[in-house]
Amino acid sequence: MSHPTDACPCAPRTGTVFTLLGKRWNGQIIDLLLQQPARFGQLVAALPGLSNRVLTERLTELQEAGVVTRDAGQYTLTTRGEGLRPAIDALATWSEPRPAVDPAGNSCLDLDFRGVWEAFSYAGDRVRDALDQRVQHRAGMPLSYFELLVQLRYAPGGQLRMSELAAATGSKPSRITHAVNRLEQAGWITRDSHPTDGRGCTATLTDQGIQAMDAARPEYVRVVREHVLGPLTPAEQHQLRVLCEKILASFSDTAHADDPSAD
Repeated sequence: MSHPTDACPCAPRTGTVFTLLGKRWNGQIIDLLLQQPARFGQLVAALPGLSNRVLTERLTELQEAGVVTRDAGQYTLTTRGEGLRPAIDALATWSEPRPAVDPAGNSCLDLDFRGVWEAFSYAGDRVRDALDQRVQHRAGMPLSYFELLVQLRYAPGGQLRMSELAAATGSKPSRITHAVNRLEQAGWITRDSHPTDGRGCTATLTDQGIQAMDAARPEYVRVVREHVLGPLTPAEQHQLRVLCEKILASFSDTAHADDPSAD
C-alpha cells in the first residue's frame, strides 16, 4: 500500500508536449516541417504507411494546438512549432548510434567530436573577442574588468570579498588581486579590510565605477543580443544554458572559494 511519504516530490513538466508528440506520426510530421514547408501529398509520400485520413486528423490536431499552419496549400510550422526544434534535434541526435568517448584516448579528435569542440571553441572566442573590443573601445577597460564591476554592481551594497569575486568570475586569486589594484587606481572601486575578518579584504564599487560600467554596458548588451540571444529561439537559449551548466558542473570550483590567499 502506498503512503503519502512515498509520493515523488517532483512533477512532470512535459505532459502537454508528450500528449501531442506521443501520438503516432505527430513527431515525424513536425520533424519534416522543421526541414521545409510541405504540401499534403508530399507528407503522404514522405511517411509510408500513413493514410490520407489519419494525416488529415493529425494535421488538424497540430493546427488546433497552434503548432502548424496552412497557407496557399502548404503546411508550415508556427513560431510555437519552431520552438520544438531544439527538442526534435536532440531526439534525432540521440537516436543516432554513437561510439563511446574514451576521455583518455584520441576519439575526441575524430571528425564528429572535433566538429563539436571547434564550433563551441570558435563561437566562444568570437563572442569574447567582440565583447572585449567593444568594451575596450567604449569605456577604455578590458572585458575582465567590466565583468568584475558587474559582479559588484549586483552584490548587496555593491561590495564583495576578494574570494567571492574570484569565485563569481572563475578567476585565480592572483588575477583578481592584479585587477582590483588597477580598478582601485582608476577610482572605480575601493578596497578595505573586512569588518569581521581581519585576514580578508572587501572590494566596493564607487560612483565612478558605476559610471564607467554604464558607459560600456550598451556595447556589451548589443554584442550579446546580436550574437548569442538573437540567433537563438527562447527554447534554444534555455537549452544553451542547460548545456553550459552541465559543462561547468564537470569542474571543481572549490579551489577558488577555499584558497585563503584570495583575501
